[in-house]
Amino acid sequence: MAKQKTTARVIDILNLVYTAEIGAIGIYMDQHAKMDDRGIKKFAERLKADALHEMKHAEELMERILFVGGPMKYEKHEVPAAALDGVVDMVKLNIDLETRAIDRLNKGIKICFDDGDNGSRLLLESILKDEETHLDEYETLLENLETYGDNFIVTHLI
Repeated sequence: MAKQKTTARVIDILNLVYTAEIGAIGIYMDQHAKMDDRGIKKFAERLKADALHEMKHAEELMERILFVGGPMKYEKHEVPAAALDGVVDMVKLNIDLETRAIDRLNKGIKICFDDGDNGSRLLLESILKDEETHLDEYETLLENLETYGDNFIVTHLI
């Protein structure tokens, strides 16, 4: 089957986004395991669902990179912080992860547009919408945690 050819810049940004998604999967699964172990089950399940969502993104990116004829680049990615185990700290980290993902995706969308690769642009736009939703949810969660504290954890996250 003939593969679409694309520019090195597009392949590089697809690989960059892929690497970040792999890092997010590990971080969210680490947080999931820690929260599940502490009995904060609802939050743990949400983190697991987010990890699976990021895994779907990584799979789509890998498929796209191979489709456009690019090599997969396996770069160093973020890893979970062993000492990070508080709900608020995790949420703040996740807000940072999602904010950086949104910035990366917006830059990638522009590169794809400028280089005429609308298939890759559409994929990045789809992932962008998901990341914006994640960011909004984490920001709302942080607002509730800061407003209601441990009561919110007990009533909504366990």
